[in-house]
Amino acid sequence: METIPSKCMDVNMVGSFCDCISGAESVDAALGAFCTRSKTESGRNITGDDLAELKKAVMDMESECYHC
Repeated sequence: METIPSKCMDVNMVGSFCDCISGAESVDAALGAFCTRSKTESGRNITGDDLAELKKAVMDMESECYHC
């Protein structure tokens, strides 16, 4: 199960990343929430740096859970 589709890993623009994961089956819930929030007024200040931090956190959790 890929929580971040491999084709989307190198996409760093928030809108493009959200478009990339929109059709994926097993995307992490945090990524979905991030993309939903990025489309709201309160999320208009979300940056590519925020996306990079979230992707790193999701990948860290995935690697830790691999050993569960």
